[in-house]
Order: sequence, then C-alpha cells, then structure tokens
Amino acid sequence: MKKILVIYYTQSGQIKDIINSVLKDAKTDKNVQIDYYKIEPEEDYPFPWRPSSKFYDVFPESVKSIDCKLKALIVNNSYEYDLVILGLQVWYLSPSIPISSFLKSDEAKNILKGKPVITVYGTRNMWVSANKTVKNLIKNTGGHIIGNIVFSDKHHNLISVITIVRWLINRKKEASKYFPEAGVSTNDIVSASKFGNPILYSLTNKNFDNLQNELLKLNAVQIDYHIMKTELTGIRIFHIWASIILKNSQPNSKKRKRLLKLFSYYLFFVIYAVSPVASLIFRSKKLIFPKKAKKETEKLTSL
Repeated sequence: MKKILVIYYTQSGQIKDIINSVLKDAKTDKNVQIDYYKIEPEEDYPFPWRPSSKFYDVFPESVKSIDCKLKALIVNNSYEYDLVILGLQVWYLSPSIPISSFLKSDEAKNILKGKPVITVYGTRNMWVSANKTVKNLIKNTGGHIIGNIVFSDKHHNLISVITIVRWLINRKKEASKYFPEAGVSTNDIVSASKFGNPILYSLTNKNFDNLQNELLKLNAVQIDYHIMKTELTGIRIFHIWASIILKNSQPNSKKRKRLLKLFSYYLFFVIYAVSPVASLIFRSKKLIFPKKAKKETEKLTSL
C-alpha cells in the first residue's frame, strides 16, 4: 500500500479541486491510500474578501512572511507516507500567509522531514517569487521537492486582474458577458488528471529522480518571460512598500489604512500604466537575447 499525504490551504476550494483531478487515477487504485489535511488559521481569512480593504490588509504580512496562528495539524503516522503533495496559492507574489506559517512550524518539520514533496500551485499568473520562498522553507523542514506543477490563469495579464478581483471580492468566478472565467479554467482543472500517471508510476517504483522531467513534458510549468521579469521587479518594490507600512503604522490603525489605500492606488497604476511598458521592454530583450532568456526560463522550471 502506497500512502499519499495531501496538505493544502484554500479559501475558494480551487486548489483542492485541482489536486483531486491530479490524483483522479490514484483515487481508484486499491494499492494507494490518500489522506487530506487542510491548513486552518485560528482566525481564517474571509472569502470573498469583503470589505475589499481586508484583501489589502494582508499585503505587508504576506510579503514579509509574518506568521498567523494556525490550528494544530495532527497527522497520524506521518512517517509512513511515501509522498506529500502540498497545495498552495500566491498572495502578493508570495506564498499565502497560512502556507508560509505552516512551512515554518514544528508540525511541518515533523511531517515533511525526509519526505518527497510535490508542490501544486493554483494562481493567477505570477508564482516564481513565491516558489523561491517555498523551496527554501521546504528545504528547512528537511523535505525535498521532487515535482512542481503550476496551474494559472492563461488569459491576458490585464484581463486576469479584472476577473480575479471580481472573483475575490464578489465571488463571481464564472464567465460573464464581457469577461472570461476567473482563475484556473475548468478545462485546465479537468485535464490536470494527465499528471497522475507519471506521479503514480514514480510512486509505485519508488523512484522520483526523473519525475519533474516527465511532468515538464506535459507542460507542468509554463513561464512567460516578460511576466516573470515583471514579477521579479515587482517583488522588490513590494518589499519596500511592506517595510514602509509595517514600520510606520500599527495593525488596524488609521495610518495603516491610509497607507494601504495609497498602496492600492499605486498597485493599479503600476498594473495598467507601467506593466504594459515593462512587458514591451522584456519582450524586446527576449528577442534580442533569446539564449539568455531561454537559460533564465529553464532555470526556473528546474527544481
């Protein structure tokens, strides 16, 4: 009997749907046992994010990986699991607060130490910065990443901003007359089952050495160079903003609310006025220096 442990955090349920699809074949295999554990903050974050100010309020702590208190995650006989799948999402180019809080906890060290881990992302379109943080946090627990699968919104960057806000604030994920479905598409979630075969094969044969290469053949990780470069620039600026807010205001204070409001204006200005220009510049760089761009991209798809 092979045992898979799934640990995840979700507000909307999307990441669990994705993992269920990935493990569709494993669920029907009598020789595989799958156990699910949801990470739960003591005081969970709202979904939808109403009022919208609550969504901006998690910005500084997300970027700076400041922990929240979690309910105890008691995993029975964790030493018996042959594989751990970690389902996560991205907040402000960083791992969500519940995910980073878990990965820094004693429970994570007890559960992940010595275990092969597959990370599964459900995100808008920027995940590279968060993945760097997650890789380091998993390494610190003693776990080792043997696979990474990224599910993202494949619509144009400026369109996906509108649809994700519509979903997060108004809980409207479905397509409308003017906009496509928000988040990871239903078709992509259904087709996620294609990743199950290489995972099950590696699990059965107790050999994960070539798993990521097999997953990449199925387009488990796709990187748009211009979006990736824009993101890596953005995370540096986010750290500056987060530091200013944390240094100059207290939680729930009027000054913090004013600073976050200012940040929200800045964020939309950058997205709609600056990022198109940055995207054009990075697209040009890719055309001028294709080998360098390819090398940078391939580095990020590896473990």
